[in-house]
Amino acid sequence: MRALFRSDPLGVATVIIAVCAIGAAAMASRSAAPPAPVVRSATNPAAGELARCRNLGEAAGADPRCHAAWAESRRRFFGGGERP
Repeated sequence: MRALFRSDPLGVATVIIAVCAIGAAAMASRSAAPPAPVVRSATNPAAGELARCRNLGEAAGADPRCHAAWAESRRRFFGGGERP
């Protein structure tokens, strides 16, 4: 073992770093917490309707409820007041 340290210290350092990295990855994967649940914001009452329209796909373009939800979303985003 002493001959290994004398002949190639860079190789030994590489092996030690690799072993530490693999050990750290193994420990991190074991203690990983499950993903947090998605929290829906209660500030946008049209969020459910927008999600329904998103799931409709192309058919949402012909749905009047989707058009109303999109208009409300635009109004909330850009502001509903008069322009100066």
